Amino acid sequence: MDAMQKPLLVKKIHRFYNSIRKNGGKIGENSRVLELVYNNACNFSCQHCSTRAPMGDNTDQLMPLSKVASLADEADSLGIFEWNMHGGELLIQPERLFDLIKAIKPERFYVFLTSNGYLLTRDIANRLAEAGVNRVSVSIDSFDPAVHDKFRGVKGAYEHAMKALSYVKEAGMDPFMNITVGHFNAFSDDLENLCKYSYEKGYTTFINIAIPSGSWQGNLDVIVDEKDRARLLELRKKYGNVKRDLWNPFDKTNEKSLGCQTMSKLYVTPTGDVFPCSFMHIKIGNVYEQSLKDIVDYGYSIKHFRNHSELCLAGEDVNFIQKYMVKDKMSVFEPLDARKIFTEEDYIR
Repeated sequence: MDAMQKPLLVKKIHRFYNSIRKNGGKIGENSRVLELVYNNACNFSCQHCSTRAPMGDNTDQLMPLSKVASLADEADSLGIFEWNMHGGELLIQPERLFDLIKAIKPERFYVFLTSNGYLLTRDIANRLAEAGVNRVSVSIDSFDPAVHDKFRGVKGAYEHAMKALSYVKEAGMDPFMNITVGHFNAFSDDLENLCKYSYEKGYTTFINIAIPSGSWQGNLDVIVDEKDRARLLELRKKYGNVKRDLWNPFDKTNEKSLGCQTMSKLYVTPTGDVFPCSFMHIKIGNVYEQSLKDIVDYGYSIKHFRNHSELCLAGEDVNFIQKYMVKDKMSVFEPLDARKIFTEEDYIR
């Protein structure tokens, strides 16, 4: 579905754009995305999984649709205009997914599904488009099928993912090829080949930088350095369809940055815990116990999340990572509590 066919969504995007422009091109305190892990069941065993789905963690947890609906109302009232549905792999139970889409009232949001693509058929793609989904993001780890399949732990994963992207485009949704980039592959021919392929197919290339969390917690070797970041900017300029959350989506020169999206992209687990971003497993509240607005207000009282940062806190700011993200074990379903790890000096005075 074309996002321009959703007047309520367009109004929120214009409001967001005007706020960014008035704030000198910086993200500021603008709420943008709510990412909901609706269920953590998965059919893959990805090496870099941030939810520990391959271990079977919390696969029975499910947020009731009534709570999803009220959460969507709260998100809408805060001006949030993007809603990301993922797990786990939600296409394991497609009818449950379609019930979820109805519950959030998709006419208010730019709705997207993050999937491994294995179960995404042409029929499912058409149904998703009819239901109001605007984008489907499919993760691709390598242009070499054998490498991708090994990383994902399932034979045929590459073939299914590539077919899924074509079905998404055919159905009229935005096909996003998600690529994880770290120090290990920033300068690889593989990355260049993926970007070229995506460009030629008319897809959007979305870069997720490698984060030392989840299965990679404490692995600082995956973090991109200054040269790696320069390489990503080079690819951004070269192809024009390469995106990162950190970058300004309204910048036609493909040069400007919004800054770290912490607190702008809220992450909600099936148990109701809220994180300041999907890769930072630090609990700032719980939607079963507090309003989403109160949780957001608390999050912005923490100076690291409120102050502008040109670096991604969870994936590029080594000082933040070493101080808050690698000392103690943290995961999606066993997060650290912000009120326990941050001290008085970490708050806005």
